[in-house]
Amino acid sequence: LEEYKFDGFRFDGVTSMLYHHHGINMAFTGDYNEYFSEATDIDAVVYLMLANSLIHNILPDATVIAEDETGMPGLGRSVSEGGIGFDYRLAMAIPDKWIDYLKNKSDEEWSMKEISWSLTNRRYTEKCVAYAESHDQAIVGDKTVAFLLMDKEMY
Repeated sequence: LEEYKFDGFRFDGVTSMLYHHHGINMAFTGDYNEYFSEATDIDAVVYLMLANSLIHNILPDATVIAEDETGMPGLGRSVSEGGIGFDYRLAMAIPDKWIDYLKNKSDEEWSMKEISWSLTNRRYTEKCVAYAESHDQAIVGDKTVAFLLMDKEMY
């Protein structure tokens, strides 16, 4: 923050830190027992709380964003409120929904109900960063949204 003049941090892979099972093969439904159990890695939660406290103590206007796919309650609430201290969480389901629709559905099959749900399914007291495309698609060898839409005609 001081040396390189960063104005914030994006913590990647927070899901893998929050739980001993790393979120692998888990389907989180919103049941609080899924978030607060012996599967929760308390040491990681405390580390993230301390990291966020430190960042905000050094630079109060810093922006800290968590990449979490589970919807962990309190992730995007301040430590003083009992949260983990992130300012924002990434709305991970949105880019996945667009890729799914572009790859697997004709225009006529698009469901406004499903799209609306993906865009609004979040904890209303926690701020989110919504985005149309994620670098995760490129990492796993998938096409970008632009390539799914234009393909070779792009060139």
